Amino acid sequence: MTRHRTVAATFVTAGLLVLGACGSGDEPAAEPGPNSSASASAEASADPTDPTDAAGEGVMVDITLTEDGPDPQGERVEVAVGEPITLVVTSQIADEVHVHSDPEVSIAVEPGEEKSETFTIDRPGQVAVESHETHTTIVQLVVRP
Repeated sequence: MTRHRTVAATFVTAGLLVLGACGSGDEPAAEPGPNSSASASAEASADPTDPTDAAGEGVMVDITLTEDGPDPQGERVEVAVGEPITLVVTSQIADEVHVHSDPEVSIAVEPGEEKSETFTIDRPGQVAVESHETHTTIVQLVVRP
């Protein structure tokens, strides 16, 4: 039992150190990778002038649906339990974006539409976001405690 408390205390201490470093402003932000539409969108959601993210919290994932398939496709997006997640879906085709969470989230779109949906996930794990038309995984939400 004591070992578990020591491990837990170590993780809490490490988490506080990371949080302290995040707020210091001494280090430049990491550049998104070459295939990181979702990462760039998550950074963009921190814009204080964005009315969908007035609190400066949460993750935004821009999704485009075309005849050639969804964009992004198969990327991993890290989120925290309870963190607001906004999917912004722009579509050139009739489709339904489905989030395999509990409760499930579905966004039905028609050609030329843009819709957004904000939700949270309350349990750690991986949650697939898929296109029902193409049966393609758009993103994997990696939900951390």
